[in-house]
Amino acid sequence: MGARSHRGRPGPSAARRRSRPGPAPGRRGELQSGPGANPAAPAALRSLTTMDRIDPDRLADALRVIAEVEPLPDDHPDAVAVRRAVARLFKAVKEQRRAQRRSAIRAHDDAVTAATATGAPDRIDDETQGLALTSRVAGERAGTLRRARSCYVCKQRYVDVDAFHHQLCPPCAARNHERRTARTDLTGRRALLTGGRAKIGMYIALRLLRDGAHTTITTRFPDDAVRRFAAMDDSGEWLHRLRIVGLDLRDPGQVIALADDVAARGPLDILINNAAQTVRRSPEAYAHLVAAAQAPLPGGPLPELVTLGRRGPADGTQQPGGHWAPTPQALAALALTSGSASPARVAAGTAIDAGGLAPDLDPHNSWSQVLGEVDPVELLEVQLCNQTAPFILVSRLRPALAASPARRTYVVNVSAMEGQFGRGYKGPGHPHTNMAKAALNMLTRTSASELLSDGILMTSVDTGWITDERPHPTRMRLAGEGFHAPLDLIDGAARVYDPIVRGEAGEDLHGVFLKDYEPAAW
Repeated sequence: MGARSHRGRPGPSAARRRSRPGPAPGRRGELQSGPGANPAAPAALRSLTTMDRIDPDRLADALRVIAEVEPLPDDHPDAVAVRRAVARLFKAVKEQRRAQRRSAIRAHDDAVTAATATGAPDRIDDETQGLALTSRVAGERAGTLRRARSCYVCKQRYVDVDAFHHQLCPPCAARNHERRTARTDLTGRRALLTGGRAKIGMYIALRLLRDGAHTTITTRFPDDAVRRFAAMDDSGEWLHRLRIVGLDLRDPGQVIALADDVAARGPLDILINNAAQTVRRSPEAYAHLVAAAQAPLPGGPLPELVTLGRRGPADGTQQPGGHWAPTPQALAALALTSGSASPARVAAGTAIDAGGLAPDLDPHNSWSQVLGEVDPVELLEVQLCNQTAPFILVSRLRPALAASPARRTYVVNVSAMEGQFGRGYKGPGHPHTNMAKAALNMLTRTSASELLSDGILMTSVDTGWITDERPHPTRMRLAGEGFHAPLDLIDGAARVYDPIVRGEAGEDLHGVFLKDYEPAAW
């Protein structure tokens, strides 16, 4: 036999470890079958895991072979073959143990997340959850993670999970809770809010109204807005201060008419450019809203209603063709009900999202499109709605804002991280919406200092990650895998409202891009 190589020679402790018998069945190191078993393990190993015991004679033969290999040189072919076989077995056992530990950690952390409001399994995203979310646990904490995760806001690692926000560390969650309910006295003030019918816009409008402001909102579907606000439990306290204007912000002529109409009514205190087109929906998505616009409005007290130009979307919207057609009141009520676009409702064809739209089931939309794939019409629509309309409104309403007797007046441009240049990575998707938000940010950065001379505080605000804009099949798959946006509609509305609350408290924010309540890089 050849001589042993010095480099491969084991020491006494290694020899003792090699001579130890393998683990007995049922003890640490025992192979297991079932969900925790490693699918990459050799087929022979996986077949053995289903047996209660190996045949004693075969086991004795295997142990004798190992004993015979013990004195062989390290480079002996038989020794090499046995070592490789044993190494594979040992590696498979280690991988199986690691997989079992990972599975146990994941199951524990998933249970903690599921107990929160924003991480609940039945929450798809806030396109389908119109009402305020509630936690499934009592107290401030949902539990403690076994594997730390990064906070959505501050990026620090944490293990203690807030009962409401599943992706916020306790300090950031506490701050968000405080800002969610922040109020200010706007008695006698006048406000104009674009896109105030549904989702974030609806919650901004409710804050303005409940804080005393005379509020004008714009929407393409004014009748649905009337039904939504009139149905609120406390509408009797503020409905007389609500004015709803039906118009299409993609038409500059209608935007100019709106600005002139608002200015003619006297000084303005607040302008919030909230309306935006992110993804162009199919005509079928609007069908129920268009049908509801033909029905009479409900009886009882109603807000003032004005319509400029055509009503509804100018994109060939069709009437509902299916067997299910909700009444106008039912449509508005369903859009404000949790689970209104659940997978079961989608399958049944009765789903309505928080905007009152039927879910667009197309596996593709412009959120995932790159340059060259975006339709030119959608490109123009996005620019008209997201940047041109705000420019016109700020420009033409500046005299009305300057005429207010208040110490400060406000312009809040609702933006997004998509328009930020300072990010380290920028993906190739939806370049047209990125362009629009970047242009809106530049309006704030360019003109905020000039407006300040008239006592006007103009800011841009990121609402935070609230909705998943990816195509419906992708969104549903990710939701099934446990993905949930870290914030909800009220979080988004609170971020938009924050510069006004702070301004009324004497903190003048202007010429900044606010993310999570703090100035961020442009």
